[in-house]
Amino acid sequence: MELDDLKAGWVELDRRVAALELIAPSRGAAAGVHAELRPLAWGQALQMMFGVLVAMVTGFFWVDHRDAAGLLVAGLLLHGYGIAMIVTAARNLVLVARTSEAQPVLALQQRVAALRAWRIREGRWFGVLGCFIWVPMIIGAFGLLGIDLVTACPWFVALNLLVSCAFLGAYVTVSRLVKVPEGRAVRRAQERLDEVARFAGGNAV
Repeated sequence: MELDDLKAGWVELDRRVAALELIAPSRGAAAGVHAELRPLAWGQALQMMFGVLVAMVTGFFWVDHRDAAGLLVAGLLLHGYGIAMIVTAARNLVLVARTSEAQPVLALQQRVAALRAWRIREGRWFGVLGCFIWVPMIIGAFGLLGIDLVTACPWFVALNLLVSCAFLGAYVTVSRLVKVPEGRAVRRAQERLDEVARFAGGNAV
């Protein structure tokens, strides 16, 4: 009977040690990944604050220029851009926060992969918007000076839109050559997770 109790005790001890070996890497991985993503989190917090400022200023702008179609449209586009900055930054912060939880390495890899996929899509959206958003910025700047650029110089606005199309073509070409489209912080986090997974796999063998 004592021998059976001893064997049962060893089995239980082995089970607990194995559980600790699984928990320790995942906790360390979560801490390491969150540390790598901290610069991204700070940047997104700043983006959110800037987006709030842009949305507020442009909101007042288009409300004050409802009688001028060109200025109204420019103000609405800039207002929407500010809101997009807020929404995307909020989603990034939520995805980053989810990586701080202690969980199996595989689950962390899936969450970092979700963040990576979102960052790539977000980067493409803002890349395309960035090729054109400077046009309403110019229109809005002249609007603050009391000049309706769309009405006064429609050819100038059209020329800027053509230039924006050229920027779009250049952006599409360059974006295909970029090796880290999701950002360096996300790439480093993924590399850290890969190292932890290889370490855990080596120990398992």
